[in-house]
Amino acid sequence: MKKATITKTVDLLDGGCNVCGIIENENYTLIIDEKSILLDELTVNSLVTAIALNNGYKREYEIDVLDDYTLYKKEDYQVRMKEEYDFLTYANETIKIETKDQILDKKELITKVNEITTRLFGIEELMLCF
Repeated sequence: MKKATITKTVDLLDGGCNVCGIIENENYTLIIDEKSILLDELTVNSLVTAIALNNGYKREYEIDVLDDYTLYKKEDYQVRMKEEYDFLTYANETIKIETKDQILDKKELITKVNEITTRLFGIEELMLCF
């Protein structure tokens, strides 16, 4: 099992006017094998995307008449991710996993990300630490 670390930094930004106060901007970084990967936010989607891309998958956006979805491809294998508000559906030809994108409990978040990356993407489970 590989070890990965998620770090958080907080930048204090001036709002820019007299009425606006100081704004906290949270930034997350995933560190795998001494490689830093910036995350948009700490969600299932951002973590799965970072891990998949780090393991050689390519990401494409597909637009259909009824649905829009993200396609992760590696050689002849692909995983489809459909997003609806805070709800995600990851699927390949045989397995389908549904989850909320925003999971506040960090242990539950890590468990769900590892389930998706191991079962659907065939990626080795990560021991994620904060």
